[in-house]
Amino acid sequence: MQKLIYIFNAYIAFILYIFSKREKNIWLIGGHNGTLYTDNSKVFYEYIVEKHPLVDIYWIINKDAPVFDQIKANKLIKGSIKSYLYFYHARVVLFSDTLNLDIAPFSFVLPCIRRVYKKKFKVYLSHGTIAFKKMPKKSGFIQEIKESIFRSYDLAIASTRLEKRAMQDYGIKSSNIEILGSARHDTLQTLQSSKSTLLIAPTWRGWLYKQKSLQDTEFFQHYSRLLTHPLLKSHLEEHDITIHFYLHHMFHKFYDEFKVCESNRVVILPASANITHSILSSQMMVTDYSSICSDFYYLQKPVLFFQFDRDEYIEKIGSEIDLIQSVFGDIAYSVEESVDKLIASINNGFKLSPLQKEGEKYFINFQDRENCRRIYDTILKKLLGAS
Repeated sequence: MQKLIYIFNAYIAFILYIFSKREKNIWLIGGHNGTLYTDNSKVFYEYIVEKHPLVDIYWIINKDAPVFDQIKANKLIKGSIKSYLYFYHARVVLFSDTLNLDIAPFSFVLPCIRRVYKKKFKVYLSHGTIAFKKMPKKSGFIQEIKESIFRSYDLAIASTRLEKRAMQDYGIKSSNIEILGSARHDTLQTLQSSKSTLLIAPTWRGWLYKQKSLQDTEFFQHYSRLLTHPLLKSHLEEHDITIHFYLHHMFHKFYDEFKVCESNRVVILPASANITHSILSSQMMVTDYSSICSDFYYLQKPVLFFQFDRDEYIEKIGSEIDLIQSVFGDIAYSVEESVDKLIASINNGFKLSPLQKEGEKYFINFQDRENCRRIYDTILKKLLGAS
């Protein structure tokens, strides 16, 4: 039913667009399928609002998104008649996943509307550094559509040479990929907190997404054992440290299952949690293959990679970084090894390891906090070149 509403609204807005006044400097931006307000899109949106008030920019959000009230400046309901109308008038559209998911559902495939889609200046911001994931390949017609969508992007923002190569593999034209840095890194600076915290933030697994429960999976068993490990808990108590556990947004539907792991030293963060605050205030991160690790590398904070299912991940997802041969950081392959390394890091005052310093090349390029400016200037330059 929701899909039909989107399509109906798209065509009603299209009729209105034909007879409406042409607006000249509307920009639309969004991310995470309209559910979250975070990452590169959020930082770039707030940069435009603050630094370039003449740009009429709007955030696209689902009407029932838990973060709806966090967006203080202009916003539009995704899939509404008004949002489609603004999309038709927009000069620039920016997104972290895809334009169809974040901004205007089905706009790439709908007759007539696809013609408008092609004319938009489309900017792919990405929502994290591409390092540990390969783009899954589909078969036949679906893969052709995906590649056509990627080829339609006018500008894609990469933060490293590795990321640019990955985007080329997606099908994005090399001439449309610019290494400019991640927008979200501009606002990263360590927050001093009265309490020490460890952030544990695993990524999701596509092969588990459709399951009704995670409780019988290796994923749940390993993380629940880590979160409740008695030796780790005693060290947390001794050093007055709290763990913040944050599920990837694609796994938020399993949030209640992890609540059993909560204690006075373990907090299971809800979907509406300010993950950026946790990143900035935490002393260390444990992840598996999440791009959030790039933020900790940028902030010079230690990261432990807990890769208990590395072989299965390589087989089912794949990684741009060679997970077997490359040196990119400290790794643990079991709960016990993770606990030992966490305790060692706590005891040595969260010092960076040589392995992490060696791995910085995969995650960091610019450190001048000018990424948003570079992105904005590049958009204007390309717009002028296209006009």
